[in-house]
Amino acid sequence: MNKTFDVAVVGGGAAGLAAAIFLKRERPALSVTVLEKASRVGRKLLSTGNGTCNISNMHAAPAFYHGGDVSFVKPALEAFPPTAAMAFFAEIGVICRPREDGRVYPLCEQAAAVLSQLRAECAARGVEEVTDAAVTAVRPQKHGFVLETAKGTLQATQVLVTAGGAASPSLGGTTDGYALLAALGHEKTPLFPAVTQIAANSEFLRAVKGLRADVRLSLRLGEKTIAESTGELLFCDYGLSGPAAFAISRAAGDWERKKQGEMTAVVDLLPDWTAEAVEREVLRRRALHGRTMEEFLTGLLNKRIGQTAVRAAGVPLTQTAEELTEAQAKAIVRVIKNWTFTVSGTKGLAAAQVTAGGTKTDGFDPHTMRSRRVKGLYAAGEVLDIDGDCGGFNLQWAWSSAYVAAQGILAERRGDA
Repeated sequence: MNKTFDVAVVGGGAAGLAAAIFLKRERPALSVTVLEKASRVGRKLLSTGNGTCNISNMHAAPAFYHGGDVSFVKPALEAFPPTAAMAFFAEIGVICRPREDGRVYPLCEQAAAVLSQLRAECAARGVEEVTDAAVTAVRPQKHGFVLETAKGTLQATQVLVTAGGAASPSLGGTTDGYALLAALGHEKTPLFPAVTQIAANSEFLRAVKGLRADVRLSLRLGEKTIAESTGELLFCDYGLSGPAAFAISRAAGDWERKKQGEMTAVVDLLPDWTAEAVEREVLRRRALHGRTMEEFLTGLLNKRIGQTAVRAAGVPLTQTAEELTEAQAKAIVRVIKNWTFTVSGTKGLAAAQVTAGGTKTDGFDPHTMRSRRVKGLYAAGEVLDIDGDCGGFNLQWAWSSAYVAAQGILAERRGDA
């Protein structure tokens, strides 16, 4: 390759592409290259929101983020909030709209369109995109850096590492960014999966495999509830998936790496009903003459879920409704309101959408994303020890951290910092 650039961006994901655009918008003469390990940029972006691209969340704030120092996100979110992200995307041709729950999606609901416009904007502004160019080393020198890549050596005055996290290696997840930053003196925290499926054990899961229900899902460590969410749950033969599981799966991932105590997942199939109301309804249903327990909960719950709940309560499906005892009724209520599964862990980083953990943030300035260890080095996005809740928070962190990193790079070039 043997080229020299003002700025080399290592990683062509959401943060890397956005940062390149931010740099070129303010300094068109700046030479910027995006180096991507894969054969194309933005592969992971294509999968976000099941292909619809949940681009941000209007409620983005430190309370929805995790890491060794959650306050680290505050300057970036304030400098580039969700409204700024929506305005930025509108400028490059992607019109976005927030939903009632705060999640922001492109009007077209196509992640491919978001990536297409990011790439088009990069190209229009003269960003050099280089794929199949895994960066194997970043070496500081007197006036910048030498970068060793799969396509040869190049030089850059400043380097921004946006190589992402280890989650979803099939979509480009990698540990390369952590290794590059570690070689430059930065430390990494343990990695574990977030926004992923929860693995659980139960003889009844296979019976409801593939079914969805709006529930309240809790994770309990011993008797203590440590995480809770409300939303759609997908039952799988290996455990629990869907938005409700994704929202609290970080706690399962953290427990999985420590394995201290016993974790259970508790499903409330009727979260809007009190236990007393459910019991009254179950007892009332004893008057459904001619019904067996096979149809007992049909019309209250999904038929197959209802049948499985009855079985989980230890009540034979062949029994008639009239024969239901009060003790059996209470057992059914307990399953409906507290269906409990033993958690064994998660489906791992390979299946996760987000990596929890990463390069420690205390080695970077939160206002600029500038390294406190190496002059001219920056990092943004998932490679840092910051991860957000499910619902657009992680992409907002990508845009916000990319923006302040770009501003930090430009300030350093001006001699302002």
